[in-house]
Amino acid sequence: MNAFTFLAENGKFNNSEIMKHAHILKAYRRISLSEALKQAWFLAKRQQKEYREVEEDKKSFKPVFNASKGNVLKAFFADKYTNYDSSWR
Repeated sequence: MNAFTFLAENGKFNNSEIMKHAHILKAYRRISLSEALKQAWFLAKRQQKEYREVEEDKKSFKPVFNASKGNVLKAFFADKYTNYDSSWR
């Protein structure tokens, strides 16, 4: 499901959804179609800006892994198995 209702999957405007929203605004707020379209386009542009910010964050995200020191397996089993031998025979 697309969280950005006024946008297509690639981040472009979905004109059909913008027009539908404008008609809903016109009916329920009793404003002119011109004013409703202005408000709908304002919301669509704001959603596109948010979408671009989210996509930019996804591209720049790099997971950070803690560097392990020593024998991690031995440290994990040390308290449970006191006779643990990590050598491969």
